[in-house]
Amino acid sequence: MIICFVLSSHAQKIDEDPQYARAGFKGGVSYTGITGDLDNAGSRIRVHLGAVVEYPISSTFFIQGELLYSAQGYTVDIENMEQKISLNYLSLPIIAKYYVTEQISIESGPQFSTLSTVRNEDVADNDDFFNSFSNFDFSWGFGAGYKLESGLFFQLRYNLGLSNINDTAVFDVTNRNSIGQLSIGYLFKTKNNRRIIRQEE
Repeated sequence: MIICFVLSSHAQKIDEDPQYARAGFKGGVSYTGITGDLDNAGSRIRVHLGAVVEYPISSTFFIQGELLYSAQGYTVDIENMEQKISLNYLSLPIIAKYYVTEQISIESGPQFSTLSTVRNEDVADNDDFFNSFSNFDFSWGFGAGYKLESGLFFQLRYNLGLSNINDTAVFDVTNRNSIGQLSIGYLFKTKNNRRIIRQEE
C-alpha cells in the first residue's frame, strides 16, 4: 500500500518548494498493556524516548524512521496481589506520514522491536521469567501528528501488537502488546539537507 501511494504521489503535480530531511528527537508517555490469554492483566503508564528522522518523498508524503527505547509492561493480579511486569524494548518504527494540511499529518506503519530487559518487581530472580518472553515483537502503528514550522511536533499513536510476546516453547499462551503513546519532539532544520522535489514533466 505504501509503495502504491508513493508512486501515485510522484505521478501528481506538486509544487517546487524545497523539502527538508530533518533529524531530531522525541519522547513521551505510553499507556501500555497486553491483550490475549491473560484475563486479569491491567495497564501501566511508562515512557519512551529516542531519535527521529523525517525524509520527504513528496510535498505531502514523508517517511519517518525512529529508534526508540520503549518501556512497556502490564500488571497482573496473583492471589489478590498486584504484580508489576516491565517489558523494555528497543524499537524501530517506520512510519508513512501524509500531511492533510501543512501542519497536520495522518500516520501509519510497522514497528520492529527487540526485547532488552524483563522484570517482575516482586520476584528476585528474573532470568527464568525473561526466558518466557519472545525476543522479537512486531506491531503496527496508527496515529496523527501536528508539526510547527520551527520543528516542534506532537504525535498521538496507537501500536497494535501483531506477534505473540510469549515464547511458546516455555508457555503455550498467546499475548500481544497494546500501546497508546503521546509524544513531543523536535526536528532540526538546516539549509544543506534540503531535497528539492520538482514537478513531474
